[in-house]
Amino acid sequence: MRGLALNPLVNGLTYYGNNGYGNYNAGLAGIRHQFSKQYMMSGQFTWAKGLDTSSSPYVYWYYPCDPSLSYGRSDYNVARALKIFGMWQPVIFHGTHGWIEKVAGGWSLSGIFNLHTGFPWSPVFDTSSPLYCSVCFSYSQLLPGAYLGKAGHSTSNSAFKSGPGVGNGMNQNFPLATSSPNGAEVYFLPPAFASGVTFPGTGGAIPQAPGVERNSLDGPGYKDLDGTLNKAFGLPRIPGIGEHAIIEIRTDVYNVFNNLNFKAGGQANGGSIVDNIVLPNFGQAQQALDSRTVDMMARFSF
Repeated sequence: MRGLALNPLVNGLTYYGNNGYGNYNAGLAGIRHQFSKQYMMSGQFTWAKGLDTSSSPYVYWYYPCDPSLSYGRSDYNVARALKIFGMWQPVIFHGTHGWIEKVAGGWSLSGIFNLHTGFPWSPVFDTSSPLYCSVCFSYSQLLPGAYLGKAGHSTSNSAFKSGPGVGNGMNQNFPLATSSPNGAEVYFLPPAFASGVTFPGTGGAIPQAPGVERNSLDGPGYKDLDGTLNKAFGLPRIPGIGEHAIIEIRTDVYNVFNNLNFKAGGQANGGSIVDNIVLPNFGQAQQALDSRTVDMMARFSF
């Protein structure tokens, strides 16, 4: 350390530097139209790409000796996203029947549809021991040394299912991993590295540079429709309250069609996809997002 003797009482040292970097570029296209006084619709399409060395603060890079080796697609990168929103507010009774409209009308139906490509994730190799010092337990994963080819590239949810029947072709992207004694090593080459380095010391051999970029794999796509049905009942004039009292009943439905969507990302980054290349269930998601959920609410306002 610049000619200074190390303190023998120091067993470890954690240092964070402000040396990450990234960039994001996107194209946005939107349209909005009022079809009538009762119905409107808007849509937005995003085409984007985000790249960085890390997508969150205080991250333990795979290669702290050279952060640029971790440069790849951002954890939150979504290449293409489509969002469509619509609202219908019918007026049933007009003119002199306004009082009837106040009681029988007041309906509102709205919905939002989201469709986007999946988040990226990384195949990793777990060294099962600290790489850079005896107490550096957070540094025990590396990217593969090379990609050997022949893996599938489906981003459908069915390609990431796990459980019974996986060996019958359900693991569409990495089917050979389920029957291989070395898991997905039939698709990825483990990196060369040296472990067992002690601190203080001169340091061990630098691990092999990755042959696969961080976040090189595409996760399952996302599809969801949420809707809201709202009904407001206008009340007649009530002494002490006035003539603007309203009872509102609202129903929110999330994931209307009960679509299967998996929790995105590899397990190394808090996601649900098995990302350790030595495991036979590599590439299979272990957790789904919420199924159809219905919330109901009533409110009285005046």
